[in-house]
Amino acid sequence: MTPKEKALQLVEKFKPLCGGYLGGKINKAFAKQCAIIAVEEILNFLNELFTEDYLSNLLEKQYWQQVKTEIENL
Repeated sequence: MTPKEKALQLVEKFKPLCGGYLGGKINKAFAKQCAIIAVEEILNFLNELFTEDYLSNLLEKQYWQQVKTEIENL
C-alpha cells in the first residue's frame, strides 16, 4: 500500500468517530488529527525499537513519515 493510500485509509477509519454518528457532520480535520496521532505513536515506537536490522527499521520509519505527510496534505 502506498503512503497516500494508507493515509486515506486511516483518515476514513477515524471519520465515523469524529461526528459521523447520529447524523452529525463529519469533521475531517479531527479525523486527520486522530490519524496523525496514530502515525506518531507508530513512529515513536519505531524510534524506541532496538533492532539489528537497521536498514529495515529505517525504511519502516520513512514509510510512516511519508504517511504522516500525506495525511497532512489531505
